Amino acid sequence: MAKRSLLRRVFGGVGRGIDVLRTWLGRLFFLLVLGVIVFIVFAGPGPVRVPDTAALVLAPTGAIVEERDTPALGSLLAGPAARNTVLQDLLDAIDTAAGDDRIASLVLHLDDMTAISPAQIEAVDEALQRFRDGGKPVYAYGDYFSQGQYALAAQADQITLNPLGNLLLQGYGGNQLFFSELLERLNVNVHVFRVGDFKSASEPYTRMDLSEEARSDNQALVDALWQRYVARIAEARELDPDVVRDYADNLSERVTDQGGDMARAALEQGLVDELGGLEEFRQRMASRVGPQDGSFRQIHFQDYLSVTRELVTPPASRVAVLVAEGTIISGEYAPGMVTDEDMIQRIRQARRDNSIRAVVLRVNSPGGGMLASETIRSELALLQSEGKPVVVSMGGTAASGGYWISATADEIWAAPSTITGSIGVISIVPTFEDSLSELGIGVDGVGTTPLTRGADPIGGLSEPMQELLQQNINNAYERFITLVADGRGLTRAEVQSLAGGQVMTGEEAMEAGLVDEMGYLENAVASAANLAGLEEWQTVSLERPRSAFEEVLQQMMEAGGASPAMQAMLDTVAGPLRLIHPELARYWQPWVNVLKESSHSGMPQAWLLCEACVSMPDAR
Repeated sequence: MAKRSLLRRVFGGVGRGIDVLRTWLGRLFFLLVLGVIVFIVFAGPGPVRVPDTAALVLAPTGAIVEERDTPALGSLLAGPAARNTVLQDLLDAIDTAAGDDRIASLVLHLDDMTAISPAQIEAVDEALQRFRDGGKPVYAYGDYFSQGQYALAAQADQITLNPLGNLLLQGYGGNQLFFSELLERLNVNVHVFRVGDFKSASEPYTRMDLSEEARSDNQALVDALWQRYVARIAEARELDPDVVRDYADNLSERVTDQGGDMARAALEQGLVDELGGLEEFRQRMASRVGPQDGSFRQIHFQDYLSVTRELVTPPASRVAVLVAEGTIISGEYAPGMVTDEDMIQRIRQARRDNSIRAVVLRVNSPGGGMLASETIRSELALLQSEGKPVVVSMGGTAASGGYWISATADEIWAAPSTITGSIGVISIVPTFEDSLSELGIGVDGVGTTPLTRGADPIGGLSEPMQELLQQNINNAYERFITLVADGRGLTRAEVQSLAGGQVMTGEEAMEAGLVDEMGYLENAVASAANLAGLEEWQTVSLERPRSAFEEVLQQMMEAGGASPAMQAMLDTVAGPLRLIHPELARYWQPWVNVLKESSHSGMPQAWLLCEACVSMPDAR
């Protein structure tokens, strides 16, 4: 008994010692990380200066979005390429540089841009054209070009493609999964309540392929978008549209003609001007704008914005831009979603602020909940009732619920390639009574009315409940029609002809009377100011207030420059961690890499990475 007690005390003491050591090591590691964060936030890179006769480097990362992302640790750990780029930042940088004598040219580097909508492509293309109209050249270099990347690169005066790269034009469209047979095998019952033959969101649950209505509607949409894409490329490159179509339709044959060389096929078709490596491109740019640190004289567009967006005394009148981007849902703020509570707070802020004289609602949403959509729209209507105009600017998509919140605005502006419409209502309710029965589980109970047990996902939907839900959908559809008719000055018959759930381009929507004008955000802002009777105004963004933690993360992502001193400090921290435990150093190293790459000074880090990676195919 005594020996057992002694051993227990010995091992207990060792365990406590390990616990104490682990606690202190954790604290030490936390202090080291905290020290790095403080250093980044308060030290950062030095002040940015715009060099004379420099090239503005337009190198967006991630997806092109309408509103700045909410900072999160995940985006910091994922690195720069995972951070999205705000469309307005690109447009502001291009337009400001067009009138800046210090900027001699513009360089497009698009390898880290992962997604851009057709409507956004048109907005950036217009800005690039304005830049070129000022007599300043645009150059594009790519290790490869995806379809979206090439849409912007095509506006350049000269396009250089890496000899081991490729240019892939796949067109618009794609596949989706259908799993009605799987649901049948699982004995899951899917109840669909809808109005609109073209409202096809339920088809994956009820069919194994597209219905003829959905196929014809979707095909018409992608054909219209593709026609506009081809026309813009052909005009920018001074090619016959048939040449662009031939490249997309017969790429395998064109590549075979060039012995499997995809880059050469793009050159021979006239889609790029020359083939060359990164170093060759940098040397040519240095001969045009002058050398700088082994490359060419340059400034990244984010650095340029930080210098040119100076604080000025705001005029007494302001036009507020409110972004609705994502699926519309009820509830509090959720990243990537349009939530009614968050939108209401911002709309009320605009209503109560006497300096805000008009609001532009920038919509980029495929739709969502009917109740949330109506809550947002009614709050906008209250703003209008107090004499403040509301103008909608449609982005890439403003369909279904996205159109619902737009319907009663004073004006609706859309880009020609905006995807809009889808006026209809649908609800999908799965129930699992047959699945449970197959497993030997019974469902039974009592109730006081026909509806008591009529809406139970494990007991099924009763006939009265199904009828009730369909009547509710019918009523919502009638409300939708009324809103559109009243908001756009159309008859109910005219709206009903468009309200089968069909999707259409902005250009088609304008012809149908669902959209008032073709244009982009700046056009909508100018129109809102005009409706408010303003001659001078300042445009402000109504964004959700950020927490202190989010502000720190934002500073880390935007101002965490990888100065030599910081790099040395990061590497120094890794040394003691290796002595403590190799695993700690291994976990620290990704932070070192991410933080080093967070600088926007000079060319983006992805531009400077090893050239051995340039032969990788575009897999985006």
